[in-house]
Amino acid sequence: MTGGQVLSVDDVDALRWGASLLGSGGGGEPRLGALWLNREMAGGARVEVVAVDTLVQGWVLTVAVAGSTASVGIEKLPAGDELRRCVAVAEKYHGVHIDAIGVVEVGGSNALFPFIAAVQTGKPVVDADLMGRAFSRLDQTVMEPAMTGAWVCAEAHGAAMVVDGVDPRTAERVMRGALTGLGGWAALAYPPLSAETYRRVALRGTVWAAIRLGRRYRAGADAGLDGPELAERLGAEHLGQGTVLEVHRYAGKGFSSGSVALRTTDGKQVLRVEMQNEYAMVLRDGEVVATTPDVICLLDTHSLQVIQTGEVRRGHEVVVLALPVPDRLWHPDILPRVEPRAYGLDAEPVRRAKG
Repeated sequence: MTGGQVLSVDDVDALRWGASLLGSGGGGEPRLGALWLNREMAGGARVEVVAVDTLVQGWVLTVAVAGSTASVGIEKLPAGDELRRCVAVAEKYHGVHIDAIGVVEVGGSNALFPFIAAVQTGKPVVDADLMGRAFSRLDQTVMEPAMTGAWVCAEAHGAAMVVDGVDPRTAERVMRGALTGLGGWAALAYPPLSAETYRRVALRGTVWAAIRLGRRYRAGADAGLDGPELAERLGAEHLGQGTVLEVHRYAGKGFSSGSVALRTTDGKQVLRVEMQNEYAMVLRDGEVVATTPDVICLLDTHSLQVIQTGEVRRGHEVVVLALPVPDRLWHPDILPRVEPRAYGLDAEPVRRAKG
């Protein structure tokens, strides 16, 4: 594996903002991960980002934090070594040496946590991910849905758990039940992938793309751009803006689900945004105008700060944008796992944003 580019403090800040957009209202706030990573780097730690084509041989371990990522650092503080222990348990259980750390989702807080694992283990991060944004479930990746293997999680009090021989949907069911007893969240490792497999399936270049997106967003917000101007800068589509009239939240689905209704600033249209952990669909006067897998973002009209699904409230003045995702997510083999029906919404996918 040839040398990569060393991540700078400015890169971390830009990644935080890019990941916040690509979270599509979910995935957890990346701020804690950025602070954690900056602290590690302030102590002299370095982390390299390597291109996927440099993976000649060896193994890649994609890591993340699973469970209630919004509560990380609030309700249950991290011990600090969960990610390192997760990598160590995976290496021990599989009997392989992990050569590089992979990113599961480049949106939300899980865009930052793999870098902390890399710093703590001295391994590089691959400039690629398996989702191209944030999604809610373990199976919503570009990997084969029938992929089986051993899934590892490690929590703050020292416990580690291995779930072996199951596919992503089964791992999801087992781990969600176990995470309740583990305090709500834990570090998670997918089954390791050979370098050859990772080169073949991963979405290339998405880490640096997220950093560039974050830089454009940061510059636009600092310049005081309005919604349409920011959309143009980000390569997004401006779907509308206005005041939130109502937020209705549904109970009993296992995810943070609900619906947001807003009247546009000119008073002529009503937008409705359906959400399930992430914003999944936008309707304008009853017509579906944008859906997952495109990234739907709600931003505060005045500050342009990203509004997560759990934070949106009546009276919020918001801008609604749709950001493009890698073309692979629209492939017929992958789309059924990430389209509106994967969220229980009876609608055909509508592609608005083009990369």
